[in-house]
Amino acid sequence: MVAYVSKLAAKTAPHFGQLKLRNLIDYIPNLAIWGGASLAGVFVFTEGWPKFQDTIYKKIPIMGPHWQVEIPPEDSPQ
Repeated sequence: MVAYVSKLAAKTAPHFGQLKLRNLIDYIPNLAIWGGASLAGVFVFTEGWPKFQDTIYKKIPIMGPHWQVEIPPEDSPQ
């Protein structure tokens, strides 16, 4: 005799388009490395911009004084 089932026994895996959860987990180390490299590139290319120096770089705890310009009194135009 044949036993019939009323519905499918398989479950669908969570996905977003073609990207499934397992694939995303596999890509996390790769995305972290590329994200860190991109952030380092932004820091390198914006180092000389005064807006970035005032907003970000001068507030870094150890390296902040590197971007703070101190003009000696003898060189001051006053």
